[in-house]
Amino acid sequence: MKTNISNPFITGGYLGPDYFCDRQIETDQILKAISSRRNVTLISLRRMGKTGLLRHIRYLLENTSEGKVKDKKPIIVVYVDLMPTMNGNELLNTLSSALLYLKRGEKNFFEKVFAVLSTLRPKLTYDNLTGQPNVELFVESPSDVQLGFDHLLRFISEIKHDLVIMFDEFQQINQYPEKNMEQMLRTIIQSYPAIPFIFSGSSKHMLEQMFTAAGRPFFQSAELMYLGKIQENEYKKFIINKLSTGGFVINDEALTRIFSWTRGHTFYVQYVCNLLFESNNKVIDAEQVSHVFHRVLISQEPLFTSYRNLLAAQQFKLLQAIAIEDGISQPTSGSFIKDHKLTSASSVATSIKALSQKEMIVQDGKQWIIYDVFFSRWLQHQYGNG
Repeated sequence: MKTNISNPFITGGYLGPDYFCDRQIETDQILKAISSRRNVTLISLRRMGKTGLLRHIRYLLENTSEGKVKDKKPIIVVYVDLMPTMNGNELLNTLSSALLYLKRGEKNFFEKVFAVLSTLRPKLTYDNLTGQPNVELFVESPSDVQLGFDHLLRFISEIKHDLVIMFDEFQQINQYPEKNMEQMLRTIIQSYPAIPFIFSGSSKHMLEQMFTAAGRPFFQSAELMYLGKIQENEYKKFIINKLSTGGFVINDEALTRIFSWTRGHTFYVQYVCNLLFESNNKVIDAEQVSHVFHRVLISQEPLFTSYRNLLAAQQFKLLQAIAIEDGISQPTSGSFIKDHKLTSASSVATSIKALSQKEMIVQDGKQWIIYDVFFSRWLQHQYGNG
């Protein structure tokens, strides 16, 4: 895939291996699991590059020798993002729509997909923005969901290709109103051992419970894999190389400031570098990097300010304290509460639970941190010494 774009620092989507940094160890691990038909559960913080890695794997399987076994055709990958789905009906719609792209050149393929789903009264629609075809199904009961899912997997398994199915943000099924969704999916999936599945998501707690708790249907059904930060040295080489394509040079102090301020978190590193690439100054130093930091905070300020109206006062005050400390391991400790004029340990514990459920904060290792790095830096700038 050769794509000529003006700015090489991609902040969303996947444009091919030329714009993808490192992840060689993780890539090899997943490819080996697929080759051995082992399921994988990929867990990471949001915006760490999980979906980009899945799309990179998909590209390698479908377009390079990585996806070929002897003289066979490349592996076909069915990628399904479950984040937008709210129930089993929408899961089926999303999976069915993904199938429409598998063999678009094959005559009557649409008709074959619709025939498989005939009992669920499929309807072909088109996305208003992209014009891409989608499938809408009419599902009346959980048994319809089970029937439709089983039919789809059977249909997929009969396609004369090796296949991989990727369910991104898989923990979303826990939010569905249908009961026993995990049990139903697990029962059907284990009937197709020839198809390796990749289950990925950004909710560490929920996914670990699903795949490691003895009483859960997916217990020990997949190899757990945690996606951390890209190795800093490799990432720095990538940044230097991509900046050089635009005639830029960057010094070590500037690079160090970028990784410190963004915590080395993939999306935020990419975003800062994307803005730096727009600069007219071809020599990037720490001062120029600081200007970009300031630009980021100013542009995000309306959103961050709105949080004060959306959150309880004690919750927002706790966020300020966590940001000023740049993470806290013992938020209910007396010293932390006293230093930041919080009310009580019980009040902090309640706020921690509420903010965690709202995904405003997350536990990274032993520390509670604010999930959105830019929001954390804005709070430091506004209320601390950031």
